[in-house]
Amino acid sequence: MSNIYDKSSLVLIPSGTKTGKVYSQKPVSGDGDFTFTRSSAATRVNEDGNIEKETQNLLLQSNFSSSWSAPVATMTGGQNGYDGSSDAWLLSATANFARIEQTNSSNGVVTLSVYAKAGTADWIMLRLTGSGFNDQQYFDLANGTIGINRGCIAADIEDVGGGWYRCSATTSGPTLQYAIMYIALADGNLSPTNENIYIQDAQLEQGLVARDYIETTTTAVEGGITDNVPRLDYTDSSCPALLLEPQRTNLVTQSEYYGGSDWSRTRCGFVTNTSETLSPEGLYNASKMLSIDASESYAQDNVTLGSTSGTFTFFAKKGDLDYCHALVWDISANGRRQWFNLATGAVGTTTNFGSGYTKVDATIEDYGNGWYRCSFSWSGGNTTSGVRINISSGDGVIGSPINSYGYFYGAQCEASASYATSYIPTYGSSVSRVKDDCTLSDVSNVIADSKGSFYIEGNLSTSDTSGVIVLTAGANTQDLFYIFITTAGVLLCEWFDGGNLQARLQAPAGSISVGDSFKIAVAYQDNDFVAYWNGTQIGTDSSGTAPTPTLLRIGKYNVDNYTGGSYTNVMVFPTRLSNEELAALTTI
Repeated sequence: MSNIYDKSSLVLIPSGTKTGKVYSQKPVSGDGDFTFTRSSAATRVNEDGNIEKETQNLLLQSNFSSSWSAPVATMTGGQNGYDGSSDAWLLSATANFARIEQTNSSNGVVTLSVYAKAGTADWIMLRLTGSGFNDQQYFDLANGTIGINRGCIAADIEDVGGGWYRCSATTSGPTLQYAIMYIALADGNLSPTNENIYIQDAQLEQGLVARDYIETTTTAVEGGITDNVPRLDYTDSSCPALLLEPQRTNLVTQSEYYGGSDWSRTRCGFVTNTSETLSPEGLYNASKMLSIDASESYAQDNVTLGSTSGTFTFFAKKGDLDYCHALVWDISANGRRQWFNLATGAVGTTTNFGSGYTKVDATIEDYGNGWYRCSFSWSGGNTTSGVRINISSGDGVIGSPINSYGYFYGAQCEASASYATSYIPTYGSSVSRVKDDCTLSDVSNVIADSKGSFYIEGNLSTSDTSGVIVLTAGANTQDLFYIFITTAGVLLCEWFDGGNLQARLQAPAGSISVGDSFKIAVAYQDNDFVAYWNGTQIGTDSSGTAPTPTLLRIGKYNVDNYTGGSYTNVMVFPTRLSNEELAALTTI
């Protein structure tokens, strides 16, 4: 097997990417580099084991220029900044209510932050205002403490050294009109005359916390896992896998903020951005749920599924109780409950009440630091359903003691889904993550005429109602080969030439299911087709004409639902490998 790499014409072991591109290790000419598209943001698990999102700064000219106005105030640049630069500004009052402000029309949960330092005044006030809300937060720049809060759902002050602090305030909107920063003389006092403070680097972003600062000029800036950025995902591995998923929508409109009107809270309260634990994102933006009654304490969101099936997921961490449980119901008398053990990471009891709801599956996945992603799928429900999160004193127990607590983050509900996809954050409305597509359109230098071999290694992380195609060579049935995994766990390999099926090889039902790792290798030439899976030959065919594919896709063929999985290795060979080589390649 020492020369197997030399025999290959293309090797993709996901490691190098840029926006719109996934690089192959071979050929070095770039002829094997894949084009990647996804017209939306997404999330991944990064190399630190944390959920990584799209980043953003929605302000223009974030370090204060012509996009800002300064009523009854002056701005003097060239001041020593928190970062050792001379990019800070002196904001000086000429009358009461001195401020600097910018219009903005962002929606939902947003956080405004700025680096600030005391001048002749010791206080700053951040204000987020729009139709129906006027949220304000005061900060003491002499002592690094938070002052009066008028309506903000979260606030933070971080000492960054040299007398500088990063101050942040969060609102739940709904629609912002102004982001404003005031000079304050004292807590609640906006009556300076000629006092001043220093400011630098403002940021406005979706979410409950301020993240790393992003400089902007004349337009807002988005970064991280944004449109057309491939996802190298480190879930359960120190090596990355290329994550490809179908389009999905999170119908929970506030996936992280449980204190707003989107969630109803019964006999419980929430501490937003609890400082007691980092979230699966590695930030202090998880919520602490507190029971205030011994009977069932829960938060509920009503979602319009448009379907009678779905999957509800959330991240949970034990507090003083070992269990949490989820519920889905028709907001009447029918539903189903699922318990999860947050001490051992095990799926607990399932019960139902009334009729109609049938459990499809329940899983619990370890995300580190005591966090688990709990998932519950069902069918036969109502097209409008309530989904709940609860803390529980035991397996199958609905209630919890007064003052008991647990931690939650990242709720998600996906319609017509029998499994959960990667986390889709929401901040006031439902959000869709568009399908991933990874394609090599010119294969003239990697796929030979009427013969060849393919190898693909990965994890079956998804399985839609139509199944999953994990690799496709060709664009239509004139010259087509694909590897297909059905929802029944059948591994299927098919070759077409001239529009006609030439060979079909398959493993029996139940051979592979969601969560399984796989190594699949196939080889073909005229009247000679063979396929191996995890070291085992699944079939041969000694008749048929071999195709000459003109396109290579990892994942989908031509149906949106056929993309799904995480892939760690793809290899193409312009020859028919021997059966011994195929067996060795695929042995787990």
